Amino acid sequence: MSKPSGAIDMTQGKPINLMLRFALPMMIGSIFQSLYSMVDSAVLGRFVGSHALAAIGATTSTTGLILLLATGVTSAISIVLSQYVGANDTDRVRKGIVASGWITLLLGVVLGLISVFAARPLMQLLKTPEDVIDMSVLYIQIVCGCGIAQFAYNAAASILRALGDSKTPLYFLILCSILNVILDLISVIGLNMGVAGVAVATVGSQAISAAICILVMFRKYPDLMPKRHTLRPDMPVSLKIFGMGAQMALQSLFLSVGMMVITRVINSYGSNVVAAFTVGSNVQNLAVMLFSNFSFGFSVYVGQNFGAKNAERIKLGVRQIFLLVGGLSIFAGVLTLIFSELLVSLYVKPNETEVIHYSLEFIRIQAWFFPFLGWIWLYNSTVKGMGKINISMVSSVVELCSKIGLSLLLPIWIGTTGIWFAAPIGYILGIIPLLIYYYSGRWKKLLTVPAAEPAKA
Repeated sequence: MSKPSGAIDMTQGKPINLMLRFALPMMIGSIFQSLYSMVDSAVLGRFVGSHALAAIGATTSTTGLILLLATGVTSAISIVLSQYVGANDTDRVRKGIVASGWITLLLGVVLGLISVFAARPLMQLLKTPEDVIDMSVLYIQIVCGCGIAQFAYNAAASILRALGDSKTPLYFLILCSILNVILDLISVIGLNMGVAGVAVATVGSQAISAAICILVMFRKYPDLMPKRHTLRPDMPVSLKIFGMGAQMALQSLFLSVGMMVITRVINSYGSNVVAAFTVGSNVQNLAVMLFSNFSFGFSVYVGQNFGAKNAERIKLGVRQIFLLVGGLSIFAGVLTLIFSELLVSLYVKPNETEVIHYSLEFIRIQAWFFPFLGWIWLYNSTVKGMGKINISMVSSVVELCSKIGLSLLLPIWIGTTGIWFAAPIGYILGIIPLLIYYYSGRWKKLLTVPAAEPAKA
């Protein structure tokens, strides 16, 4: 099976060098992705007001729930196909691509309909402030109702990353970011569309980028183009992707439910705290890019080496990337603490002192826990790359229960500040099941099963 230019064989070479080559394009892509999220918030905060900013913030857990359900499935595409790539099973790679297309289409339709009809009940359930709920509902209906655009891009990017090509998705993420900024400025400032303008800009830029990415992917890698007689999905491959994706989506559901509980607590404190949460989340998302993609991208490294049945390379990779992520996360935390006031000033008007106070409080607390966040992502990616989604699920349940309990109890004991501690402590507790499974060595038994004869191209 020939590889597209820029593809990386993770079964050969030094793990840290491979991950630097693979994750750096993902990091740059994440920066652009966060930049257009920051532009969304900055444009609304500066040109519409803090109520519009709060409206977007109030949707964070709901849009996160819907989009993470889809991300779970597209992540499974990357893991399953990377294992086939590691085993040099070209036939199953092709079948996996066809199955991925059908699964993505079904997912987009189902989640789109749910988003349109469930947006208001969910916002009411979360006690969204009355002065922003209508804008929040409209934003969800547009962004998630048309979420198939993002799902399609994620699926195409997952296929390419499974092959070791992280550069091609980057190019189209940059395109999406530039388009989003342009459409934001036109719709919000030029057409005065407010929150609806931001939502339309997001969906429009994603749809254009997804369409071009898919076309370029098949042109760059023509032997993966489905033929008419191969459009019927292969059931064993489809079930493997869908089964793993369903488990990962359920895991995302657990985490999102915890986030929704926290959001409900935050919403109960009023629009200023909600706006602060929006600002703080944007700043944190920007900071963690320094290390997050090394953790997320590691599932491809593990998947390819798991398919090749090379346990020693997996162990070596974990050791090296653990140290890399730890160092980068500490560096990210220091930068965040130094520049927190400057970053908050990009979003909030100087006279909104209460929003500034809560934003800084949120950011400064989260920054101290960045290493634990990076490590829980790393070990999650490790067990997911092995296909052991059930272990990752246990970790999610522990993290979920911790977040829910702490988000309810800590504010009672130490006031509003307690809300910001719930998630970080959840990271620390959630990593424990992952460490127990990995260092027990039980996963090595999965590599003793004789490999199937690779299918001929």
